[in-house]
Amino acid sequence: MLKRKNNLFTHVVASPIFLTIIGAVLGIALYSAAISPNKAIEKCSNFFGRQIVSLSTTTLQYDASQPKDFVLKSSRKLFSDMPEGHEKYFYAPCSKNCHPMIRALRTLGWDKVNTIKEGRLVFSFKEDGELYDELQPWQRFNHIPNSSAWHDLSSQIGGWNQYAKKTGKWPYFVPESYRVTEDRKALESRMESGVKENWVATHPSRSDDVPNLIRHYSANSRELKAYIKEPTLTTLQSYVCDQLTWKKRKIAIRSFWMVASMDPLIVLYQDGFARNGYLEKELWKTTKDYSESTLPEFEAQVLKPYVKKIRRLGSKNIKSQPLAHIRSQLKESVAILVDAFRDQFKPPKLAEDGFVYYATDSILDEDLNVWLVNAYNETKLPEDHYFLLDTNHHLFHGMGKVLSEIWDKQSKGLPILPLQHGDGWQLVYAADSEKKWKYEYAGYERKPKKSCRIKLANETREVDEEEEEEDQPQTEEKLKE
Repeated sequence: MLKRKNNLFTHVVASPIFLTIIGAVLGIALYSAAISPNKAIEKCSNFFGRQIVSLSTTTLQYDASQPKDFVLKSSRKLFSDMPEGHEKYFYAPCSKNCHPMIRALRTLGWDKVNTIKEGRLVFSFKEDGELYDELQPWQRFNHIPNSSAWHDLSSQIGGWNQYAKKTGKWPYFVPESYRVTEDRKALESRMESGVKENWVATHPSRSDDVPNLIRHYSANSRELKAYIKEPTLTTLQSYVCDQLTWKKRKIAIRSFWMVASMDPLIVLYQDGFARNGYLEKELWKTTKDYSESTLPEFEAQVLKPYVKKIRRLGSKNIKSQPLAHIRSQLKESVAILVDAFRDQFKPPKLAEDGFVYYATDSILDEDLNVWLVNAYNETKLPEDHYFLLDTNHHLFHGMGKVLSEIWDKQSKGLPILPLQHGDGWQLVYAADSEKKWKYEYAGYERKPKKSCRIKLANETREVDEEEEEEDQPQTEEKLKE
């Protein structure tokens, strides 16, 4: 009886009808996976009883704004010498760090080629000087030679000094900053007038694999005065008081910005994520239990419970939408950063134009003020959380859509604005040789902060003889009281 059943099973499985049905099912499954790989993975995992988070297919929309009746064109018609059929070829000579961009481009219908001569879009994780020499005018490379102007903190401070002289205003989101050697006279004058702030010194590392050395100095300490007199390439910034913490850990906000074109100059912003886990009294040293979350989750878990307890924030809009308030500051900070370093955004010599994307890290104080800490020219983004997969998807998928739209308009000599495709990317800066527009946080004016004097980690403070006993540094808990 068992043998008869086995023969019947073998006969059915081997029959042409059964094989045709199985082939059809597999064909449909493979086609679905090609069209929508995320949904296919999700269905497959659910079938086997293992749920997996799929990437969101919704288009991100925030408080996006674009200038009205702002005609923006390239100085000339671009891509005129691009070989026919190369419109959607890309070359990416890099490892897994480039996979998010490669996935996004393939989803948008681009094909990966094996030589740089074929690719309209050239993408590498790190800046490769050799690739500059191989570019053709119609190719677009995701690096420019001058990004160290803001990536290097000392150069960035020099740029802010020039911008302040030009505009008469120091950027409100940048702590008071000095280059110890280049700005020595101004720094000594500042110290002679008496300071109540604590200071943070950054010693730049000589290796990309070794982080910068951070050292803290208390106000009017002998160590600070001695440090200023030493010839050094380091920088000095005032310590940001009353930083917002959660579970006694500092919080950093990562955000992204993209220079989608340099002829004309077009810059866009996109949300990143929040990271909680920096030690209370040490800058950028994370704990073992640090965590990361999306900004909407950060708003729900941290910001909204916090603003309910704080009266001094005042504005109902800030209390009801704290994330929108923070995002508007982040967008304006990027717009001002671009405006300050506008002359540095130039493509490689052999290319007509280019594109680049960067990241900034900012911290918050207890008044929900944003303070810029770092502006990176390298944006390695891990994918060890499902939400980071989603973040990468919107970041690079939206990037591909924006670039395709701009390049199509440039090739036809059409006005570039308004942009129709962004997927979370929001315009913050646009300029040509005659005019410019930059995003502004309407109605926002930051109030001056009071100085704070706390004993910082790894710092022993020597008090000058003329200082009063009541002027001793207090703990942060005492200050909050």
